[in-house]
Amino acid sequence: MKKHVVGIFFALVLCLAMVPISAFAAGKTAIRTVDDLLQFAKAVDNGEYDDETDAVVSLEEDLDLTGVAWTPIGSVFDGDGNLLHYFSGKFYGNGYTISNLDFSENYGKTEYPSFGFFSEVYDAEISGLTIQGKLDVSNSGYVYFGTVAGVAADSKISDCVSDVSFTDTDKYINGTVAMCGYAINSTIEYCQNKGNFSITKDVSSFQMGGIVGLAQNSTVQYCANTGDMTSWTPCTGGIVGQLFQNSKIINCYSTGKMVPLGIGNTDFGGIAGIVGAGTEIRHCYFAGEMDLSQYTATTPYKRLGGIAGGVSSDAPAFENNCFIEKENVTACNKYADAGIAKTLEYMKTEDFYKEITAAGGDYRFNPNGTPLLPAPKYAVSFVVTPAELTNVVIKVNGQEVANTVDLEAGTYAVEVNADNCEVFNSNITITADTATHTQTITMTYRSSGGDDSDPTYAIEVGEDIRNGTVTANRRYAERGDTVTITVKPDDGFKLDDLTVTDKNGNELKLTDKGNGKYTFKMPAGKVTVSATFAPEKTAADYFADVPANSYYADAVLWAAKNGITGGIGNGLFGPNQPCTRAQIVTFLWRAAGSPEPKTMSSFADVSMDAYYAKAVAWAVENGITTGTGDGKFSPDATCTRAQSVTFLFRAIGKLVDSKAEFSDVLTDSYYANAVAWAVENGVTNGIGDGLFGPDNSCTRAQIVTFLYRAYQGK
Repeated sequence: MKKHVVGIFFALVLCLAMVPISAFAAGKTAIRTVDDLLQFAKAVDNGEYDDETDAVVSLEEDLDLTGVAWTPIGSVFDGDGNLLHYFSGKFYGNGYTISNLDFSENYGKTEYPSFGFFSEVYDAEISGLTIQGKLDVSNSGYVYFGTVAGVAADSKISDCVSDVSFTDTDKYINGTVAMCGYAINSTIEYCQNKGNFSITKDVSSFQMGGIVGLAQNSTVQYCANTGDMTSWTPCTGGIVGQLFQNSKIINCYSTGKMVPLGIGNTDFGGIAGIVGAGTEIRHCYFAGEMDLSQYTATTPYKRLGGIAGGVSSDAPAFENNCFIEKENVTACNKYADAGIAKTLEYMKTEDFYKEITAAGGDYRFNPNGTPLLPAPKYAVSFVVTPAELTNVVIKVNGQEVANTVDLEAGTYAVEVNADNCEVFNSNITITADTATHTQTITMTYRSSGGDDSDPTYAIEVGEDIRNGTVTANRRYAERGDTVTITVKPDDGFKLDDLTVTDKNGNELKLTDKGNGKYTFKMPAGKVTVSATFAPEKTAADYFADVPANSYYADAVLWAAKNGITGGIGNGLFGPNQPCTRAQIVTFLWRAAGSPEPKTMSSFADVSMDAYYAKAVAWAVENGITTGTGDGKFSPDATCTRAQSVTFLFRAIGKLVDSKAEFSDVLTDSYYANAVAWAVENGVTNGIGDGLFGPDNSCTRAQIVTFLYRAYQGK
């Protein structure tokens, strides 16, 4: 039996009892329906996952829990608050969302001293899970509440998102509120809280944080909070409420609004409420509003800080932390050097990004705001068999790597070479599921070329094949062997020509086997495979004024197929017409998926019913444009080359280290960074003679070509 934490938090007693192992927890359990989820919860309550650390549970659909009064998974406690059964194992959310999860009805009941999606987890991994819902407090009680888990011990929570609001509704409460209520000996990483928390009463024992309420011997890293916190609790932090006993907050940020209440008898910080012995806060920043309108403490504030509100020990470590500049608010009263005050405007600049990363922070530059967390990376290991192979070389996306390589989630081309073996070529897909992190590759020996009676010959596939892939089922073959060629056109393309020629240039007979597979008989010598792919539909099929051989034909075809442009009417594109400011923001908006803007713009020259109204509003929201001054956007004005690359850069670009070497692009011009990015990413090479032509107008053909090149390179 595992002992539940009650009353005081200084110890978590883990007492184990033998429990029978059932078939339910063995192997992988797929959850596709609400009934599946409830059956899984029942199995946990029956003890079927106690200490089952190898069990795998996979969420494989979004689930809507509307109408379900949530009882946490692992909700069987005895009368003394001892948890009888719990979840151990791996729970993979796979990026799916559990929505409309209402915690309100059962929160605070004495039979549930730990509460959340999971009550408590031990020796568990939880990843890729998004939870959306609410908690309006209807019952008083001491509760370790965490959206994902009330308590996590010896566990790891990663890649999770919490979008759950918490409101006290005039009830006296105690305990914790966070994504994970109480983390002990655990790691929480690459997680985000979006929910708003509000506790308006003076409570005596409470820890509230966006990510963790109370952290003990735990690490919180690469996490972000964007939710607002209104609080009168003893310990409130944007990331962690109470950082306790050798815990760490590394490379995290909070941008949510912080509203402290009361007379200054609580610890309230932008990153952590209170920090204790042996704790660390490094490479973090707080860039949210600190609203002191309801804070009645006397200045200077002794329990309010941009980084930490209070310190319960003389041994915390602070490094490379920053917070929003606010009158009478220091980084931490006892440790004024816990962080450096910055203006919000500065924290949105490239200079701030360079400053925090140069000092050890790991962030992505965000041209439209403060720095963002890097994408999660997973250690991927390759096991190449047979074990006795020599000179094994592993390449991922064409780059040679060691046996273990850190990769973001995604699909990668893998090539493996070894002595006396056919080359292995295949794609692998990496997800948050740790099952994808070990790749076993079995090499196939090729026939020996040392026997003159049985020689093998090379099969070479051309490296300049575009708009599709061509693979052979082997790299070497003997005379008379049947070789299979697999052809796969890219989306929007079809096979135009496929040839296999022998060493003398003679074309070999191909047999079409269907489904993109062709076979031929291997001759006595090497062969060369070549192929060309053609668009299924050309730009001329869409627009009569776009010649197939024009430099912009591919770009217009791409734009037409993706709904970015419908032309100017009458089956025409108008390639040589000047592109207006309204047209370019509309092109960008459609390329981004036509997202619905939060509010409409207030430009005097943009009517609400204009075809470009939503595009302009979206562009303003995302920092792509601020208009042309005097409350105008100038939709009909011709877009210049400087404006076009600047709009593109602000929409999808990233800063580059190089500078564009054009004599007409000054280093301090507003478009200098954009031009440098555009050159480095092949969007433009200028107009010749070392000039970029920033003030030259852009035609519709040129703009669409810029867009095409930029998005092809993403």
